[in-house]
Amino acid sequence: RYSYPDTDQIDSHEFYAGLRMLNSRVGAAFSNDVGSRDSTVFVDLGAIEQLGVGVRMQYANHQFDIPQASTDGSLISGFNDWSLNLSRPWLGIDMNLIYSGSSLSGGDCSVYSGHNARCEGTFTLKAVRAFF
Repeated sequence: RYSYPDTDQIDSHEFYAGLRMLNSRVGAAFSNDVGSRDSTVFVDLGAIEQLGVGVRMQYANHQFDIPQASTDGSLISGFNDWSLNLSRPWLGIDMNLIYSGSSLSGGDCSVYSGHNARCEGTFTLKAVRAFF
């Protein structure tokens, strides 16, 4: 539970839970913030040896207390977003292929405030290498 000192803002509530089994993790987060409620499910299967890749998935639901007007004039009371991350080490570099998207598109994306960098379906290729 969070409280914001020196503000008139109502307290926000955040709840997290997670479970680790072998190389896999499952988690959930629930947030009741001023103006919105968010819930997220996270699954990290770790490395799947038969495929040689790591698999991570996330799905979230976002609900507004008051419907939000998008740039095309429609009212949005909530939306969902998701991501799938496939990773594989290659020559000392952690290569990631990520697909992310949401239930919003076009002008409705003006109200997007989810976990992903972009509202509409996007593929991202990410390479990470530690120098130290």
